[in-house]
Amino acid sequence: MTPNMSLVRREFANGDGTLASLMDRPVYDSWRRCFSNHLPMDGEVDYGFLSDEQLKDTLLFQKPLLDCSDAHLDALYRSISGAGWSVLFTDVDCHALKVFQSRNLAEQRIMQAFRQGAVLSEERIGTSAMSCAIDSRHLVSVFGEEHYKAFHRNFNCVAVPVFDPTGRVCGSIDITNEAPQRDPSAFYLLESCAQNIQAELIRSIPDTIVIDLQLGAGRLINDHIILAFSYEHSLIGANQAAQRFFNLDLQHRPVSFACLFEDDFALLFDQGVLKSEPFNLRLATGIQLSGRVLSAPGREQKRVHAVAEPGSRRHAYAVSAERPAPYYGDTGIQTAVEKSLRAVGRLPILLLGESGVGKEVIARHIHGASPGGQGNFVSLNCASIPESLIESELFGYERGAFTGASREGRSGKVQEANGGTLFLDEIGDMPTALQTRLLRVLETREVMRLGASRVEKVDFQLICATNRNLPDAIQSGLFREDLFYRINGYEIKIPPLRKREDISGVATAILEQVSGGQRQFSEELLDALGIYTWPGNVRELRNAIVFADTLAAPGEPLQLTDFPEEIGRIIRQARSLERKDKGVLEARSDEVILEALEKCGGNKTRAADYLGIGRATLYRRMMKMH
Repeated sequence: MTPNMSLVRREFANGDGTLASLMDRPVYDSWRRCFSNHLPMDGEVDYGFLSDEQLKDTLLFQKPLLDCSDAHLDALYRSISGAGWSVLFTDVDCHALKVFQSRNLAEQRIMQAFRQGAVLSEERIGTSAMSCAIDSRHLVSVFGEEHYKAFHRNFNCVAVPVFDPTGRVCGSIDITNEAPQRDPSAFYLLESCAQNIQAELIRSIPDTIVIDLQLGAGRLINDHIILAFSYEHSLIGANQAAQRFFNLDLQHRPVSFACLFEDDFALLFDQGVLKSEPFNLRLATGIQLSGRVLSAPGREQKRVHAVAEPGSRRHAYAVSAERPAPYYGDTGIQTAVEKSLRAVGRLPILLLGESGVGKEVIARHIHGASPGGQGNFVSLNCASIPESLIESELFGYERGAFTGASREGRSGKVQEANGGTLFLDEIGDMPTALQTRLLRVLETREVMRLGASRVEKVDFQLICATNRNLPDAIQSGLFREDLFYRINGYEIKIPPLRKREDISGVATAILEQVSGGQRQFSEELLDALGIYTWPGNVRELRNAIVFADTLAAPGEPLQLTDFPEEIGRIIRQARSLERKDKGVLEARSDEVILEALEKCGGNKTRAADYLGIGRATLYRRMMKMH
């Protein structure tokens, strides 16, 4: 604390901030704001309180934060209350959400402030550790007369900000003592509590794989590095240690798994989720970290659960048949999927479409609604596994079959799918040598592990998917023609998102899922969705929606400005060009559209492509033409 605070306060009250500027910068900045707002340094403090209705609404709105913080606040209080510390938890507006008064507390002024619903903002009570921590984003101590208001001279406070999964401040934790104890151990526990709450918030994000990274041999990098990825490979949450380590800014720059690591994302799923084993990840710089999965869908959620084969450490996912059908935004897809439900028990299904159109989503739905829906849904991405490993992954191996093989041996994907569904994604990338073995298994329904001498019977439904043109691959000698006819029992062509009838409907369904029904689109944003071509398809749309829902103000409708900057820029540019040409287009729009429709035989999708506009845009213009 700056010496001779009485002199500091007297000079500051007279307009001289020379001595006051020697205080910690967050405290000095707060004093200056209080002075500018004409807040007197002397006199009592009138603590405001939220009304019963306001407090009820605030606690309901902050329930996710409170649920993730309760256990950690209780642990902090139990550790430090015996030393005279009281604990206060606030939201970002300095509303007291939860209070723990020390059993040894005698100071009536602290009792008065430490009440649930108290409004403790800087504008009302002057400088406090909470407001300084929130403003500076760091731990701040404000002891005795460092408080702007003389009324708080018996308060000795330390506070830290609490960050949400994207690094935005969402609250603060304050500890206050009647005695001026600058106890580093109490401050350490305070910071640890805030870090634990952020980690809990990250782990609570639905439909994510949350990982913890360390140095090799289990040595931590300062603090735990915690990252949460969606199944679309987007980084949804990261704690402060991770944000410092990777220099992240999730509030303004979306990040994918591939931006951070050289390894394939499938490693997290196959090694960490399915096997529950540690794994190594290599950064682009060559640095290698060891990691483990902290949580993932399937470990906590009932709708997706892990089923272990007896005697095996490997797991496969089984999906509830009661899960509602996804909304595809296209009647053609809907009809084809409904027909596939009659075919899947007797014919293999082949899903064709660009990357990101939702082939695995459709495969999981078909499985869940099929006769084999009570069995395992076993997925293998043929493009994400090295050629040297894919055979053992698919067919399994006996112990000692090759160098590095597990001593127990391991079943393969085909055996795990017995009684359920085998989903081979990106089958067009399967090595040609392996295609022959797969064809044999499909014809005989028998599989032999590597190094084994006997075959085992298997019975499974087969769904394959690819974004490649398989007839072209056959002509090039990259894909076996007989295997193509074996897997192509019922074909579903999935159009890209830009060619679907109802892009806004798909987006609305995704937003309903990711926000739990708590968010809507603005009309402007809904209209803009059809302008962008979505080269990454549904995966890109979902990432953009998650990005916007994560960063936008809670409860507010999503705006175009909430979307990733590059998408917003392209949409605004397209609108600008459309406005420049509006006069010409309006004059000839009816004629041009009719000509395009006539040239394309009335096919609206081809007409939209011919005109260079989205199908939704074409529909809007046709509506104006009646």
